[in-house]
Amino acid sequence: MPLVRSGQERHEKWVAKYNPTVVSTRFTDVESVAKARAQDGLGIYADLDIRIGSILDQHGVTGPDRAKYLAFARKVQKAALRVSGAALNTQVLGLKQYFITSYKCEEPILDAILQGIIGYVPTY
Repeated sequence: MPLVRSGQERHEKWVAKYNPTVVSTRFTDVESVAKARAQDGLGIYADLDIRIGSILDQHGVTGPDRAKYLAFARKVQKAALRVSGAALNTQVLGLKQYFITSYKCEEPILDAILQGIIGYVPTY
């Protein structure tokens, strides 16, 4: 039977693990690597916002509605950076259906975003 930790034990481990001196040393050690990765990642998403912004302009999407389409685009981009092929298609189709159902996004706009990011619209 596994030993279950109490809330107090979890807190004590957190305090020990996140000692400010230790965390500062770790952050200092990985600073150059983290900055390079952040610069690469931030560039990808900045370019994405510009590309998707033009697609939204073409479809007349304004105001707060832009946020939900940008959120969709960012999730698709994240999936595209991690997986490919059938796995990507499955994730993208799930995201598309989620945004249609939950946020009332228009399918043709989502398809245009998919075309702009991965170059095609997966089918079921």
